[in-house]
Amino acid sequence: MDYPIKTPEQLGSVIKGFRAARGMTQSELGAKSGLAQNAISDFEREPGKSSIRRLYRLLSALGLEVVVREAEPPPSWDKPSRSAPEW
Repeated sequence: MDYPIKTPEQLGSVIKGFRAARGMTQSELGAKSGLAQNAISDFEREPGKSSIRRLYRLLSALGLEVVVREAEPPPSWDKPSRSAPEW
């Protein structure tokens, strides 16, 4: 199942939800990710202040991954044909 995340606050909530669903405490996730318990707490409260490296350590410890895709436009938008950017 996908969990679209559009704000840092949503990211913190999703990480916390996955941690709880796996029955892990912040200390247990910290031990598995190599981060201190207070770092997990800080991330769940204010993920916008954390580093990308910390995010990836948490995702790895929870068995999660990042997927980037185009967002669905609201129904009121005109739908011009767009192609994916060429990198």
